[in-house]
Amino acid sequence: MRAVVLFAAASSALTAFAACASSDELGPDESPTQDGGVVAPALDAAPSDDASDSVETDAAVSTCSKAGWCMTPLPDSDLMIKDVWPLPGRAFAIAESPTLGVKVLEWKDGGSGWSYIDDNTQNEVGGKYAGTIWAPNDDTVYYAVAPSFIYRGTRLSPPATGWSWSRQRLDDNSHVGEAAHASHDHGYPRNPSLQEKYPALGVWGTDGSNVYAWYSNTVYHWTSNDGGAPEWVAEYVADDLDVASDHLFFVSAAGSSADDVWFAAVRSDAIGEYLVEPNCAVLVRKTPAGFARVADGIVRSSGCAERAGFLRLDGAHGLLTDIQATGPGQITGLKGSKDIVRISAEGDTVAAAVDNVPTFNAVNANGLPLIRSLWRSSTDVWLTSFGLVIRGQGTGDAGTYAVSTIALNGRPISSPMYRVRGSSDTNIWATGNGYAFHKTTP
Repeated sequence: MRAVVLFAAASSALTAFAACASSDELGPDESPTQDGGVVAPALDAAPSDDASDSVETDAAVSTCSKAGWCMTPLPDSDLMIKDVWPLPGRAFAIAESPTLGVKVLEWKDGGSGWSYIDDNTQNEVGGKYAGTIWAPNDDTVYYAVAPSFIYRGTRLSPPATGWSWSRQRLDDNSHVGEAAHASHDHGYPRNPSLQEKYPALGVWGTDGSNVYAWYSNTVYHWTSNDGGAPEWVAEYVADDLDVASDHLFFVSAAGSSADDVWFAAVRSDAIGEYLVEPNCAVLVRKTPAGFARVADGIVRSSGCAERAGFLRLDGAHGLLTDIQATGPGQITGLKGSKDIVRISAEGDTVAAAVDNVPTFNAVNANGLPLIRSLWRSSTDVWLTSFGLVIRGQGTGDAGTYAVSTIALNGRPISSPMYRVRGSSDTNIWATGNGYAFHKTTP
């Protein structure tokens, strides 16, 4: 299913931005009896494959699926790997654990497994949930953690080992001075699509000298003022509320260069921390001319209505997450945990195309699993869901989606897969509750 929407701030010829069609065919080596398949008759439940009883205890063992996804050893079995940032030969990850709190890990190709690199101070200041993690190189890493801290780590110079950490807490600029909002966390709204909390707290950059963070309704920039030490400076605050109960939350960032950076947010009426359906996706773009909002809407009981002067992003209601630059002025994102949205900007013209991803069944899933994460390689779209990794191949009407099996020895994975991300077509990670899979084959 495909939809195309165009928007222009000034009179100009509009050109459509094409989206690829989808298919529900399964690949030849991706058996629906292992992971699940396209929605069809319900599959029989398989034995539980919880991380606690399925993770290999021998740190030297790495079990691989038929599709080339290899399970990597984690230091503890109760780690929910919420985000991962791959680099050539290395990766960093951030996890939540009911026993350990929030933890930060490093993987090195050829090593014995993942290892902790944090100093645990994040759990001394109320680190109840993880935001995102990002690294510009092997020796510097940033991560976000509740309540609203951004940590920056630098690897110690040899012969010393370990990391040096600094942190700064970001201000909450949403509903400042309103007592009713002091009791809930503007960094952790409820995602109405997945019916669970989602962090409005993260960090990302185009390179080591151009790093951004977001918390609640504010975008921050790692900046040195007047020659002083760098700090997080608020550069954009989304505080234009239609009604008093409106909230705006930033949830993702991407860009092709320092002159082309995008930030995705959601506008919603809210009760406490709960986003109410419907809601509107918001997009802000930073160019050499400054920040400009390019997509927005007006929340109505019947849906997201058009807002004069802005593109309205169609597709499933819900958060626009996992945005990724696919070229100058072009991004791809996941909307409402169901649809892939592609947006392009050229001059004053912005175009959006929406593709619906076929729904895939999963063994032991509670209902039909929704899409949790998206990453685009040079040729394919990768998605994660409950117990599944899905691969979208091809473009246009020839495009297909299929399960890329992560089943181990015929046993399905019966837990959420939170993130898929790669640094190249042959260095891709898929992480979840008790699992970190690495794929190094095309």
